[in-house]
Amino acid sequence: MSHFAINESGRWPLGRFPGLAAVPQVVHGVTTRSGPEFGQVGTDEATAAACRAAADELGLAGPAWAHQMHGGVVRRVRTPGMVGEADALVTDTPGLLLLGRSADCPIILAAGSRDDGSPAVGFAHASWRATVAGITSRMLARLVDELQVNPATIHAAIAPSAGPCCYEVGDEVVDEAVGALGRGASAFFMDCGERWHFDLWAANRRALEQAGVPTVQIESSGVCTICQGERFWSWRAQGVKAGRFAGMIGILG
Repeated sequence: MSHFAINESGRWPLGRFPGLAAVPQVVHGVTTRSGPEFGQVGTDEATAAACRAAADELGLAGPAWAHQMHGGVVRRVRTPGMVGEADALVTDTPGLLLLGRSADCPIILAAGSRDDGSPAVGFAHASWRATVAGITSRMLARLVDELQVNPATIHAAIAPSAGPCCYEVGDEVVDEAVGALGRGASAFFMDCGERWHFDLWAANRRALEQAGVPTVQIESSGVCTICQGERFWSWRAQGVKAGRFAGMIGILG
């Protein structure tokens, strides 16, 4: 059960997860429609300005973000700025804020610690294509294998995004998911006649659990941006008028 809540006391409202908030030296947040105005692509100045403002609001030296491509590329970042094409970023650099942008796609936030107690963090932009490409598993692998995070220490959260109640896809998505993830992926789809409802939350929760993240340390907002999205942008609901909100996580300097 999640206790995701929006704090109204800062410069902008920010959603937070209690599990992530309890991780020492780590800060995180989920912006809303009332937050900074991120661009739709990531390579524009609007996104850069919004990312800088977000880092400043959370007390970090600078932000890092990517041109999100709905794929399986993960990058480790050490310095601020737009890092190129990727759908997941990881870091152990203090003072650096990682930001993933969304307008329906799940943003998965994760934080854990090494044997010496120092933290490392990451996010994954888990659109259906990126989920099928294993983006969450790839992000966790970089945290565990490269940054030496103990998976048992990882706390993870699934930000507001298109929920299984509303996220409709066609047969081709089911076929691609089962082909890439195995027959077990069929459990993430509910037959709704001519269309299927894809449970991206469950698919990414399974990826977290398979990587060794304890189930009790996985939180989900439970907020569907399509039908409960008064505070969050939704491509499915607003189309080209939809802005972007951000899931963000970083390490205090």
